[in-house]
Amino acid sequence: MRGTIGEDKLTLTSWIRRTARAAHAAFALNFDADLSSELCLDSLDDASDAGHTTERYGVMLAADPPVDVAKRVAAWKTLEERTGLVPAGETCMATELETDEPVFANAIDQPSVVSTGAFYLDRYAVTNEQFAGFIAAGGYNQQDLWPAAILPHVLQFLDQTGHAGPQFWSAGKPPDDKRNHPVVGVCWFEANAYARWSGQRLPTAAEWQRAASWFSNGGEVDVAYPWGNAFDPQRANTWASRHGDTVAVDEYSGGSTLNGICQLIGNTWEWTADAFEGCLQGGSQIIFQRPMAEIRGGAYDTYLETQATSQFRTGQPLLYRGPNVGFRCCIGAADLPCPPDPSDLLEIHGL
Repeated sequence: MRGTIGEDKLTLTSWIRRTARAAHAAFALNFDADLSSELCLDSLDDASDAGHTTERYGVMLAADPPVDVAKRVAAWKTLEERTGLVPAGETCMATELETDEPVFANAIDQPSVVSTGAFYLDRYAVTNEQFAGFIAAGGYNQQDLWPAAILPHVLQFLDQTGHAGPQFWSAGKPPDDKRNHPVVGVCWFEANAYARWSGQRLPTAAEWQRAASWFSNGGEVDVAYPWGNAFDPQRANTWASRHGDTVAVDEYSGGSTLNGICQLIGNTWEWTADAFEGCLQGGSQIIFQRPMAEIRGGAYDTYLETQATSQFRTGQPLLYRGPNVGFRCCIGAADLPCPPDPSDLLEIHGL
């Protein structure tokens, strides 16, 4: 029977390591090396995916029937290293709303409190290097990753030289000095396709806000920034930082959340799973000329600090491929199976 892992559980890595120490000291010493080698194995059905297993741990965890126990342990270890667990709770979505459509200048958001379940959110935005793995695996040619209605547009998702890929790449490759920068120049559909390929999904707007605003200091409160309620240009790459471009995804670590999720504020706006919607003062719902998705967090070119907060909302058309919008992925805790029994792994090694 498949269950879910609770928020109060010991991490799988430390759980197995503790058991291993008790059973065999040598196994404990070699544990990390063993798991790293497992992630290099061709553990997926398509041999072409063998080099990208570390990006597809979500696929390994959701495999039915399950992959063998060693590979599941390796996938759990990768999950724990690359994501932060955001606890379940309520998020107040009474937020600012902005649109470039002049007729909707008086738009307001309808206040609401949204409950979110526990979920694992990527510590970093998806990088150019990671997105290159998606392209190398034929992501733009896998029809099951794309809605049928958007397939004709996929042929138009090209870089500057006509190769399939993000808008600002060249010859199917990102700039060499930006391989660890967030991938930009990808539309909402491209972000979703990557998420599906990796076995994950985009976070909802409520989940994104929960991750950025949840703060515990003896009690739970919603804050404007992951670090508190006062803007600090040293903690986020916005216009005030004067970079004028993206930076590597692991920079500005001082602006990370308590559970180690980096750059939710600044560097790039981030696509969410939700449509961008709002209402006029009289309560009438806004119908935009083009379908839009909600983006969050602000970017390197965000001038007003009030727009680079955990609550601020805006949107972009679904096919927008701009230089200041990226994304990150998540997995719901309830969607994950229980981790394997550590004793099973010990038996594999004859201990």
